[in-house]
Amino acid sequence: MWRRVAYGLIGAAILGGFVILSTPASGLLADLGTALLSVALLAVIGLIMLQLGPRSGSDRERELQAREEFDRTGRWPDD
Repeated sequence: MWRRVAYGLIGAAILGGFVILSTPASGLLADLGTALLSVALLAVIGLIMLQLGPRSGSDRERELQAREEFDRTGRWPDD
């Protein structure tokens, strides 16, 4: 549920940023459009990091088990 809300907010920020930047705007309004697009980009990067983060925990666990197996037997386990 939270992902849909996050994607909706990111989409709204991107759309708003492009709409503001596509209109003939001066100083403050152009900065607002740029800020909206920047925040949306940071949010996308954050969501990507959240997606990749939990997977690395299981990879570390498998690596630790493989190292323990190597210490016991002197042979790296087959994957």
